[in-house]
Amino acid sequence: MQWHPRDSLSSAISSAIYSCDGLVIFTGFCDGAVGIFNADNLSLRCRIAPSAYISSPISSSNGNTFPVVIAAHPSDPNQFAIGMSDGAVHVMEPSDAEMKWGGSTSQDNGVLPSIASSSALNSQPSETPSR
Repeated sequence: MQWHPRDSLSSAISSAIYSCDGLVIFTGFCDGAVGIFNADNLSLRCRIAPSAYISSPISSSNGNTFPVVIAAHPSDPNQFAIGMSDGAVHVMEPSDAEMKWGGSTSQDNGVLPSIASSSALNSQPSETPSR
């Protein structure tokens, strides 16, 4: 099976991974968009616009911020994390009202607030708990 770029997702793929249950494929694109596809036929379940999770101009100041890696949650098939080219990490899941990707009538879904996680992004060094 082969997927061909379409209007809303015409940029090159930067990263992709199957969900833990193998039913969907989470895909990052070089323009910052995220696509969620049905694994069996590669139909688009939902598209997440970069503006839904890249909120500040600082994050995208160079205009080239995009997902470098995607990691699926090991037990929740609707949750995944994306590592961005600027060092930020965003954890994404559908809203409580939808419960799974593609549950709304719109293909552009919003996401819950993201978490920027990198010791380089804050002035506090990360500490390892003592054992």
